[in-house]
Amino acid sequence: MSVRTFVYRLKPTRAQHASLQTILNKQRDLYNAALQERRDAWSKNGISITLNDQTKSLTKIRKFDGDYGTAPYNLSKWTLKRLDDAFKAFFRRVKKSGKAGFPRFRGAGRWQSFGFHQKGGLRLKGKKLLFSGGISGGLRVKMHRPLPKNTVIKSAIFTLESGIWRVALACEVPASATNGKDTIIGIDVGAKHLATDSNGQHYVNAKPLDKRQKELRRAARGLARSQRSSKRRKKALTKLQRVQRSIRNHRRTHLHDIANAIVRSGSTIVVEDLKLKNMTRSAKGTLAEPGKNVRQKSGLNRVLQDAAPGSLISMLSYKAESAGGKVVKIDPRDTSRTCSKCSVVDASQLSKSRYQCRCGLDLQRDHNAAINIRHRGIIALHEAARGLGDANVTGCGERRPVKADPLAA
Repeated sequence: MSVRTFVYRLKPTRAQHASLQTILNKQRDLYNAALQERRDAWSKNGISITLNDQTKSLTKIRKFDGDYGTAPYNLSKWTLKRLDDAFKAFFRRVKKSGKAGFPRFRGAGRWQSFGFHQKGGLRLKGKKLLFSGGISGGLRVKMHRPLPKNTVIKSAIFTLESGIWRVALACEVPASATNGKDTIIGIDVGAKHLATDSNGQHYVNAKPLDKRQKELRRAARGLARSQRSSKRRKKALTKLQRVQRSIRNHRRTHLHDIANAIVRSGSTIVVEDLKLKNMTRSAKGTLAEPGKNVRQKSGLNRVLQDAAPGSLISMLSYKAESAGGKVVKIDPRDTSRTCSKCSVVDASQLSKSRYQCRCGLDLQRDHNAAINIRHRGIIALHEAARGLGDANVTGCGERRPVKADPLAA
């Protein structure tokens, strides 16, 4: 069994839209009240209040407060858990770097979600979501794709964005059968081509941000020129958010299509264990030691963030798991510099579009890197099977024996 999230757009009536907005506001009030209680208890009495303390108080409050008594218990508990997670993240950041932002009170513009930790008070019947507590009738759902068979809904999160309600259903889905292809493929991700496999197949980079940069810049300029708290500013903000949402949706849809195509091509997928945070780090440096090629590095960072290779690898991990396969992550060092035929390392090849080695190899550079990635994945799997190493494998599909590969020699 695996847990996957399915996001659907809701089509509430006018009355239901108002009810959802009321629930959203009440949960924001609960979050702020719980935060105030923790702050006062510590500052005035030196007492640390836990999630367990606040859930017990919530049970008492529900008996005499109609606003929280009519709403499902799990809904309010989700809000308190969200506050508890914010405090845990705060203490984690303090221990790590010593600098961290304390949890803040949430205004109307910084609270757009509420949800359930469990499925209590929520069930899906056909194309309607039945929601107990504050909502009359079922919420219509735009089922652009059906849920898999034998799916169990574990939790749900409702989100309001630019006047549009969506629900994210976290579901426990039974693992599907393997795709039938007992093959190993290497995947090299990049900027020019979003991905290239070891068979030489290129997957195009859609560049959604680059294609709509002009439209995005105009929308941002309109927001900057409008006066604060004016009606024109609200319209400009809505327009900017609409463009940004369209870009995100375009990118996400494209990544899903590419990930599905890759998963269908092989049962074992080998990728690089990339440190994307380091790859997209700014080159500005400091006043004492200014960086080099700052504009060029900034442009490369923008292209990488637009391509989102990290999101693609994340999608591959859970999609391969659902298909009965697995993903292996290997050390990315020198995969683009090494000849896949004679194993010589040549750093000068990074500035060329084709890898041309003295041994006679002549391949597109990303294709050559994907072959190297595949070779390392095979070696890692063999070592893990013999107990000599530990391959970074994700996926719950059956572990099938890796066949000897003639290219690995």
